[in-house]
Amino acid sequence: MYLSKVKSGIKEFNSVLGLVKSYLPESLCYLCQQPASSPVCEICEQDCLFFNTPVVPYNLLHWPPIEKGVVSGSYKSLFACGYYQWPLDQLIKQFKSGHPQLTNTLADWFVRYALPPGTCLPDCILPVPTSRWRFARRRYHQTQLLANAIARQLSLPVYPDWATRSSFQRKQQSLGRQARLNNLNQAYTIQRRCLPRHVAILDDVVTTGATAATLSTLLSQTYPGINIELWAIAVTPVQIDAGAMVSGEVRQRRLQSV
Repeated sequence: MYLSKVKSGIKEFNSVLGLVKSYLPESLCYLCQQPASSPVCEICEQDCLFFNTPVVPYNLLHWPPIEKGVVSGSYKSLFACGYYQWPLDQLIKQFKSGHPQLTNTLADWFVRYALPPGTCLPDCILPVPTSRWRFARRRYHQTQLLANAIARQLSLPVYPDWATRSSFQRKQQSLGRQARLNNLNQAYTIQRRCLPRHVAILDDVVTTGATAATLSTLLSQTYPGINIELWAIAVTPVQIDAGAMVSGEVRQRRLQSV
């Protein structure tokens, strides 16, 4: 009799739980916390700030506020969605700290807002490698997830094992410009394999460009004459120029008129 009541109670509880779930939204927008069918709702995307092209050239190495703030390397172009400021910084931090479900949103934004229409695409994407310790701690490689999602949209191959990183360097985020460069000495090893002549190194955020400078220099030493692009979701400028930014709504209208 007692066991029968327990089973009946469990069945009733599951029934009520299912009813409650049916009235709850499937997901909430990461920014406004309102019900949404995607991680970032359409309204919040329209309010986000992206680079104001064509005022700001797609290749950010031709934009002095960016070009002066990054370490020069063997990469010839830099493409990104916008400055590393709210809300891009918030989304990227969450993406890197246990929310891989933001992958497709960030990848879609990169394809739509960072790459010029009709651009000559590279032959492959090279995600910036992470250390085994960070991979074990995070349980996913966020840059490789981004690379895979972007590659699916652009029909490009991804080479996840093109380089390796030592597990004994300090985190780049906590270091200054010169310390970042020193920290990257001997940090990466290029795995000698056949690479195409035109590649894109992908990172989530470019702060000083030290990582890209190190990797691109190693690549050019290993593969002389290789054409290297740098792709990122956001960049951290020396000084933010408000005129360089425009809302997602404006960018969407421009894309529709192309």
